[in-house]
Parts: sequence; C-alpha cells; structure tokens
Amino acid sequence: MKIISAFVGTFLLTVILSSSTPEDWVLLENSNFRILFPQKPQDQTQTVNTALGKLNMETYIYEVPDSQKDDNLIYMLAQTTYPDTAINSDKTGLIDKFFRGSIDGAVKSVHGKLRSETIIQLNGYPGRKVRIDFNEGLAVINMRFYLVKNILYASETITESKNDSNKSIDKFFGSFSLK
Repeated sequence: MKIISAFVGTFLLTVILSSSTPEDWVLLENSNFRILFPQKPQDQTQTVNTALGKLNMETYIYEVPDSQKDDNLIYMLAQTTYPDTAINSDKTGLIDKFFRGSIDGAVKSVHGKLRSETIIQLNGYPGRKVRIDFNEGLAVINMRFYLVKNILYASETITESKNDSNKSIDKFFGSFSLK
C-alpha cells in the first residue's frame, strides 16, 4: 500500500510540476488559423502600399527577452491579404513566381543567403519551407509560407546557428493549422 501511495504522490507531483513549466505555450487564434507561441506575441495591423495596391498585413511577433532562456530569438507569423484578382492558390500558373518573389524578397531584406527551399503543402494549399543564413552565418531564419486562397501566411523563427533545428522550431511550425 505504501508503494502505491508513494507512486501516486510522485505521479501527482510530476503532473503539478510539469503543468507549470515554460513548456506551456500560448494559443493564438483568429477566424482563419491557430498557432502556438512560447509567450503572448505582440500584434500589429498595418496597410502596406505595393505595386498591387494597398495590402492588409497582420503581424504577430514574440521576441524572447534576454532574461529568458529559449532556443530561439524570435517567433513570428504574418498574415497578408492580397487582391483575389492578383494572386490566389487556385491560380496555379502564378504560384511558383509568387513564391519566388516572396522568398527572394525575404532573403534580400536581411542581406542573407538562401540555404534551402522545399515545396510543401498544408491541407492541399501550396507552400514553401525555407532556411536563410542571416547575419553572416551567425543566425538562421526558418520560414514557412502558405498561400491559402488570396491570403499568404508567413511563419518564421530566428535562432543562433548553434541552436538551429531545435524542438521549439518544430513545435512552433507544427502547431500552425487552418480553421
């Protein structure tokens, strides 16, 4: 009986301690998607002037404070709505060119170097998985792009090169889902 009581006590203590660890991530969701962040991200909505006209962009960013231990430096998700007449996941003839421009723009904006690019899908929607060397090889940007009808979802982590391919990157990207 003492063995069972000790086991139950140890089990309950483990459950209590594990429920209060930094592994408890925050669920961010809106009417289109859901994703987990390590902490509550800052959100910003803006209108961006482009050659296609004004685009609405919602950005969610969690920048890890220096005082906290994390494998990554930044977690981000951006949702950009394009005019349906300009780009849509149904317009298969335009998708490769659209992603090429998005990826090349991301690499150029950080003066980085594209390390890998893979064609992916989410629920049948086209996407790209990208790795970019950043800051002269000191950091790595991992990105996932998905074009869902006329909305581009771009999720991103930035980490020091020594921490690349960590479990938090997998958890963040793996938690993204459409509603």
